[in-house]
Amino acid sequence: MKHKNFKSGLILVLSLTILLMAGCTEKETYMEAGVIDMNGHITSVDKQVTQPGDIVTITGTGLDKVYKVLLNTDNVPVVFTATPTKLEITIPATSPLGDVVTVSLLFSGKGLAQIPLRIISPPVIFAIVPEAAHPGDIIKLYGKELHLSQVIKINDVDVTASKVIESDKILTVTAPAGFTGGNVSITTESGGITNSPYPMLLGTEIMINDFDGNENYAASSFISSNGNLDNDTEESGDFPRNKYWTFTIKDNNTSWGGNLDLYTTGMPDTFTDLSKIRLCISIQLTKAMDVNVMIARGSDVWGKTLSLSQGWNSVVLPFSEMGSGYGGTFPPEMPLPLFKDISGVKIQPPAQAASGNFGEKISVDNIKFIIVD
Repeated sequence: MKHKNFKSGLILVLSLTILLMAGCTEKETYMEAGVIDMNGHITSVDKQVTQPGDIVTITGTGLDKVYKVLLNTDNVPVVFTATPTKLEITIPATSPLGDVVTVSLLFSGKGLAQIPLRIISPPVIFAIVPEAAHPGDIIKLYGKELHLSQVIKINDVDVTASKVIESDKILTVTAPAGFTGGNVSITTESGGITNSPYPMLLGTEIMINDFDGNENYAASSFISSNGNLDNDTEESGDFPRNKYWTFTIKDNNTSWGGNLDLYTTGMPDTFTDLSKIRLCISIQLTKAMDVNVMIARGSDVWGKTLSLSQGWNSVVLPFSEMGSGYGGTFPPEMPLPLFKDISGVKIQPPAQAASGNFGEKISVDNIKFIIVD
């Protein structure tokens, strides 16, 4: 790809603006006319579309005379290395995105060459729904700039042909034949690769509630707080955490503390191997706490006390690690319930007066079970 014969008027207008800026900090002065067109010294550019962090290679002659590189007229520091025949520039994180930008190469002796590049914001995957699937299942990716995806792979298997772009934030693909799990990767037209934040699993996901109201839940549910948990509030977060529930730990004169109870009905009876099942919940705390996370069958509970940090925590609790009772006595004193007999999920932060947590908050989202094949 050659970049020659730029119109002299455009070169002079842009170059004088740029060089007037640069002249204040460079040894040579560009306050006078006489800019030299150096576009004839550029032979090729290895990519027309790029993204921050990429290295763009320019070939030509006399490139070791380049002393500065600018994007448009912005004085954004651009790291580059140069030899007489090759110049490599690293696209900075602060680059202007989305439009074609003018890369200006400033040569010693009032020389200027200009190259058009399109700098894109790379796609990012925030979440995969479901994260456990079987061949042929529809997989929904949530993120940003997903419309820029050129090639999509699951565990290195190309699934691009099944791609349906719903928006720049949502696209769907189909789990391929022979799917056994693995990472999801996206390749853009710049050649950049983005990987999913976690791998997919071969199995079944049973979403109990994500509070967004747009999923077909496998079991009906409702949530309730009690004891020293109060001020139930539905909140909206940054995409894709559209909705979640927040509860305040407060002094309601309850000596035993407080619970969040997510009651379920209609749990499926097709999963009997409890060693393959895990409970997954997103829990947000305003301070670090040790939280009891449990399943329930009526008044009986099984679970584990987990040390969770301030902010959002992705809790993954295999049934094989659950003990019995609120303290999670392990091994459990009584057998875990059949999956179909589970009546709810229970979350218990330290909410007694002695815990010193009155005024702190706990939020929950994406309560689900994953059964791994």
